[in-house]
Amino acid sequence: MPHDPDKADATGADSSRRRRPLTRKGRPTLTKDLIAQTMLDLAGVHGFRTVTMRLLAERLGVTVRALYNYVDDRSEIVARAVQLFIEQWPAPRPDPEDWERSICEYGAALRAVYRRYPRALLVSMDEQIDDLAVHQDRLAHTDAFLGMLRAIGLGVAEAQIVHRDLALRVFAFVLLVDYRQDQGEPVMRHTPVPPIWLQAHPDLAVPHLREAVAAAPLMTVDEAFEHTMHGLVVTVRDLLATAQHVR
Repeated sequence: MPHDPDKADATGADSSRRRRPLTRKGRPTLTKDLIAQTMLDLAGVHGFRTVTMRLLAERLGVTVRALYNYVDDRSEIVARAVQLFIEQWPAPRPDPEDWERSICEYGAALRAVYRRYPRALLVSMDEQIDDLAVHQDRLAHTDAFLGMLRAIGLGVAEAQIVHRDLALRVFAFVLLVDYRQDQGEPVMRHTPVPPIWLQAHPDLAVPHLREAVAAAPLMTVDEAFEHTMHGLVVTVRDLLATAQHVR
């Protein structure tokens, strides 16, 4: 039978070498939410798949058996961690009279939350989550954003396009730019091709590539995000112009 380190520890095989939950000297008392928040913190950096019960126990300074005094299984912790994540999602401040600013501010607020737990954004690829457990704010915030788009003149289909576009832009930016930047990678110095490739072919007539490589970096990470959100604003303007033309 394959060795299961989580279950081995849960049955007490090596529990004598592990500490019990500390409740004195300022140490937080072990709770279900503390376990779930620790899961979210670890998943935000490494992804949910990597966070085992043993890893959680090590981070909390307890035995795996101690965790099972508060939860039935790992899936319960994952579900609560996702709820804690969603509870931190910001509410939009929809203003149809200043919808461009509203869109950009909402995108920036989403980015700030996503950036705390970037790898946790991949939870739908890593885990099976009960959709019925979603926090009600997730629905209310989406409704408010769609309501603003409808109020400025977009149809139902167009409003959904913009909402989906917003999610994709922020989601992709956090994972492909912010996450790598926060890990110490000089993302904004990335060019269409590595400079060394051009150096290997000094006589090749590729003036546009050489110009692009020489110009990097063109902007900061925050400027790049503003540019990304400006692209969404342009999309909304185009959709509004098309809607007005049809009318």
